[in-house]
Amino acid sequence: MKVIVCGSIGYGGIEEIKEIQDYLREKGFEVLDQLELTIDLDDFRDKKELWSEIVKRDIEYCEKADVIVFLVKYPSFGAMAEVVISAMKGKKVIAYCPDKVKSPWPLYFSTCVAKSKEELIRLLLQTNISKSVFKIIPNVYGKHEMELKYKDFTCICPVTGMRDIATITIKYIPKDKLIEYESLKDYFESFKDKKMHHEAVVEKIYADVMKFLDPEFLEVIAEFEERSGVKAKVRKTYGLSR
Repeated sequence: MKVIVCGSIGYGGIEEIKEIQDYLREKGFEVLDQLELTIDLDDFRDKKELWSEIVKRDIEYCEKADVIVFLVKYPSFGAMAEVVISAMKGKKVIAYCPDKVKSPWPLYFSTCVAKSKEELIRLLLQTNISKSVFKIIPNVYGKHEMELKYKDFTCICPVTGMRDIATITIKYIPKDKLIEYESLKDYFESFKDKKMHHEAVVEKIYADVMKFLDPEFLEVIAEFEERSGVKAKVRKTYGLSR
């Protein structure tokens, strides 16, 4: 697992970044070190080429990382931007904050919160063992209803051993999280060799969306192609759509 530690550099906090980097290395994690190219400068206003180079480089480091560990102790324009960009790409972000946090913003864009080093390691190991089945991004778009449709779903009938083909529809009203829907293709393809009844397919998809999204409203519909003269449509719903 590749980890990057993001925190305040220009406004204090660089020693804490180094401390957490060393701690994670001791625990066996591969730490990407963006501090190798840190530039100590008090004023970037007239350094356009330099600020562009630094920002692009730091975003590349975040892109390479599997998990972003976000040190929330000191305010940081750069770290917050790195976290928002990473979170909107479905990256895992762990907010490390053993002290009180006076702003909701760093917490909203984080996947989870660690209040101690021990909890940080536990969450990293948990991330390594049990990744989300699809990518999750923060909801910055307010209340709305989303409908996702996948027409190439397949699984294996446990009775006949034949391939079942279906269209899967997911409708939901989010709270603070969204499905990064391009990641759903790999998720749906993971069913193709599984032996599952139609009802079990809907139950599994429904349970996964509820677990990782906790939406205000959720409806999962599976419409299977006709088999033995019968066309099956299975639906499971939670909450009221309006």
